[in-house]
Amino acid sequence: MTLPPSFWLLISAEALMTAGYSVSFPFLALYLSGQRGVPMAWVGLFLSLSMLVSAAAQVLGGEISDIVGRRKVMAFSLGLRALLIGVIAWVIYSGAGLWAIFVFHPLGMLLGSFFQPAARSWVADYTPPAQRMKAYGLLRTGSNAGWAIGPAIGGLLAEGSYAMLFFVSAAVYAVCSVIVAVVVKDKPGAARGGMESFSPSAAAATLKNGQFLRFCVFTFTMCAVMSQLVVSTSLYSKTYLGFSERQIGLLFTLNGTLVVFFQYLMTRLLDGRRITAGLGLGALLYAAGYLGLGYAPSYYFAAGAIVVITLGELAVSPGMQALGANMAPKHEKGRYLGVQGLFQHVGSATGIFIGSNAIGLVSPVFQQGPWFIVSGIAVISCLGFLSLGRRLTPAQDGQPAPEVSPIPIQATETA
Repeated sequence: MTLPPSFWLLISAEALMTAGYSVSFPFLALYLSGQRGVPMAWVGLFLSLSMLVSAAAQVLGGEISDIVGRRKVMAFSLGLRALLIGVIAWVIYSGAGLWAIFVFHPLGMLLGSFFQPAARSWVADYTPPAQRMKAYGLLRTGSNAGWAIGPAIGGLLAEGSYAMLFFVSAAVYAVCSVIVAVVVKDKPGAARGGMESFSPSAAAATLKNGQFLRFCVFTFTMCAVMSQLVVSTSLYSKTYLGFSERQIGLLFTLNGTLVVFFQYLMTRLLDGRRITAGLGLGALLYAAGYLGLGYAPSYYFAAGAIVVITLGELAVSPGMQALGANMAPKHEKGRYLGVQGLFQHVGSATGIFIGSNAIGLVSPVFQQGPWFIVSGIAVISCLGFLSLGRRLTPAQDGQPAPEVSPIPIQATETA
């Protein structure tokens, strides 16, 4: 697999960006509920609505990146998000009204989410279908190198100043914007050009593809499961397991560290196998890991549950990106991945809302109840991916193209 040098620089930018994000945003729910006294149910609703706002940006970002190119969209997105995170940092530092966070956080999510479909489309431009899972796996390795560092730093800083968390995040996003603008180059011919072809409504036509629609539905359910790792895990660990912010940050660091060291190994193990089979396996690991977290009798048991959840993540995250790219036509990768991103974000928003409210409403009656709900959705996702795999072509499902033996040329008979 030959990739341009800018691919490795994009991985570095992803690592920095994820570190900047994970320094602060995993602790936003704790700040709102612990420092400002916002009820858990309201926190869950707010974060869910923020995710829904950013979902629309997936379609717009993908559509625009097909027209003007990936690099411009990525740099624009990161730069504006840096500015808006800086505003949130000032609000927390100054103790200004919560209304500012309720306005600027969703707006930052909206503009920041232009980055994802553009970046994933850029990777798809440079890789053939059978190699995309490896490429997205490498990208995940970079981002999780940042995830391994960020929460541990955030957990330490949160004990002194929540504002400092967001100032650090803003600075990191600004640096990433400059890196992308300077070093990332688009593949010639990847963008179709012509703003007259801009048509967000055309994204709906992608769902006329029945197999892609099925894939989006189970992407939705799977992302509802995956979204429990940050908000719900933080709230549950703090409220019912009695962990400190520092301990919670170390759990996220464990997750990120495992991805860094084992993502490439997992993609090698799954190489040559159907992507949907790996997605089904990953969904079952998520189910087992979340149930283990719900019943964790100690911090080390909870860490073991995070290990199982992370194994599921290793199989699911790059697999979903690769499968979406494989199902997209050449000049509509941004559009298809934007629609997939819409379902991902809506699924994540739904998961955050269900998880946080279940912890606030169900756990007081049946402590582990929320994790049974989450695990049930994971099993449904597993069955859905396996069913989808029976309907896709081998190429769409990540199988290498079969080698075709040359046909021998018969000599012409002469009289």
